[in-house]
Amino acid sequence: MVDDSESHSLDTMQRRIRRRVSSRSRYPFQQYITQGLGICLVVGFVVFNIIYFEKKKNRLSLKTRTVRAREQWVTPTSQAFNDNGVAHKARNLIIVAGHSVTTSGHLEDADHDEADWFLLDYQKRRGLPEAIAAHIKAGVQAANSDPHGLLVFSGGETRATAGPDTEGSSYFRVTDAMNWWPRKSNVRSRTLAEEFATDSFQNLLFSICRFYEVTGRYPEKITVVSFTFKERRFAELHAKALRWPSSQFFYVGVDPSPSDGFKLEEASKGEMENAAKPFEDDPYGCNSPVLREKRALRNPFYRTPPYDLSCPDMQEILHYCNPEMIPKDKT
Repeated sequence: MVDDSESHSLDTMQRRIRRRVSSRSRYPFQQYITQGLGICLVVGFVVFNIIYFEKKKNRLSLKTRTVRAREQWVTPTSQAFNDNGVAHKARNLIIVAGHSVTTSGHLEDADHDEADWFLLDYQKRRGLPEAIAAHIKAGVQAANSDPHGLLVFSGGETRATAGPDTEGSSYFRVTDAMNWWPRKSNVRSRTLAEEFATDSFQNLLFSICRFYEVTGRYPEKITVVSFTFKERRFAELHAKALRWPSSQFFYVGVDPSPSDGFKLEEASKGEMENAAKPFEDDPYGCNSPVLREKRALRNPFYRTPPYDLSCPDMQEILHYCNPEMIPKDKT
């Protein structure tokens, strides 16, 4: 049997249970609200932490980028130009024709980042940073393979908006920043910039003069590095206009990958219409309105090349301006 006290306790417990069940059945939304608030708090906490740590990571990345941008590419132990007279003793000329100037102090990604270069609209999304990197590397490799080669990065102050910075010196700085100089090699001591050329003909002509400035003689052979579609322009038009022997002229053509946006067929068509054809009719680039305008636009700082003084034997061809080829006795 159950005594009165136990019966009273049992009744009390039953009443409490009924009240709780009744309360839950009457206000079921309260528990859902409580659960929902709890879930929202947890989700909010997670989202907050994600955003917080993502911002922190971005700040660290920016800080790291800033630090990298301040890395010292040149130190007192870097190879000096003409160390042990290696540049003065050069016999062959290697030319890398410039196509742009740098616009960034952070050049460790200049082999793919368009923001590091001043690009015209038609140069964008065409793999030009990759092409420039490939041209520089090809030039450095050619110089490394030829201990008697003088490597010249050629190109002047061609972009008014970019400021008075040259294509030639930009290529040299990128080579330093990317550390593309071969190990156990004196290539850096045999590399310099030609800083007045405004087109491909001047790349070749002025680089020959630059070689003469350093060595006191003219090169025995010339190698030019540029795009594949420009080979005919350099080899059959420019070298011929300078009366340079074809047996002493070599060309290294390098293009970026189509996956980088480069379109060889389109580039070849533009080459024929806008460059090769005008030079066919005007081999020295000084009569055609198209070529004269290009030179003027690419010389916004009104620079005057000094090669009349430093390369006196070539004064005649430096100023020759006729549609006919220069006589052999004047070269």
